[in-house]
Amino acid sequence: MASLHPPRLPESFAAAGWDDFLAAFGLGLLLAALVVALAMPALRRRPRRPRAAERIAAAAKLPAPERLLALSRLLAERGGALPADQRAALYRGEGGDPARIEALILGRKRGAR
Repeated sequence: MASLHPPRLPESFAAAGWDDFLAAFGLGLLLAALVVALAMPALRRRPRRPRAAERIAAAAKLPAPERLLALSRLLAERGGALPADQRAALYRGEGGDPARIEALILGRKRGAR
């Protein structure tokens, strides 16, 4: 250590002072704010998807043709197929048999084929 040359800068520049620590703290706060801003979309709470029974109850409040359409969409999302007679009622704009479709929806597990 004794053979090293002394620094060419003034001694106040070579030693860390309170202003250097304050600047490092400020940069750390800026970096933390950037990380939080980038992570916010991943940390945001997502609303829970309604269950099949809740969606069936919401569809029950609709008029008959719209109810059949809502139930057929729910059945399709769960991997089921609408029976031919119910499909014909859907295209004619009739009410169909909602109880039968509800039984198909509730009896079918999500993703099962």
